[in-house]
Amino acid sequence: MRVGFGYDVHPLILGRKLILGGEVIPCQKGLDGHSDADVLIHSLIDALLGAAGEGDIGQHFPDDDEQYKDISSLKLLKNTYEILKRKGLTVNNIDVSVVLEEPRIASFIVSMKGILISWVNS
Repeated sequence: MRVGFGYDVHPLILGRKLILGGEVIPCQKGLDGHSDADVLIHSLIDALLGAAGEGDIGQHFPDDDEQYKDISSLKLLKNTYEILKRKGLTVNNIDVSVVLEEPRIASFIVSMKGILISWVNS
């Protein structure tokens, strides 16, 4: 059994969509970043890559590479799963924590799970 741990932080800014787990969350501010800045998926990618002994998100999807500018983190997650598959690895369990004061996201959790599952299984 392999275990990975991922962690990501981006500042909130005006004028960006807040995207968590592939879901657009209604909010006046969004996360700043080169891609869509989805910290939930970025943390998950780091955990998966770490468990696979494959470094981190910045090594595979560098923020100075224009091909990743504003890219959906779901696409990065799909690419990460392909890396794991090539190594013969499977994922048995995922647990993700998101810490923020606002907005409240409990009503989006089921939708986020569905989005992640559908992208990984596509």
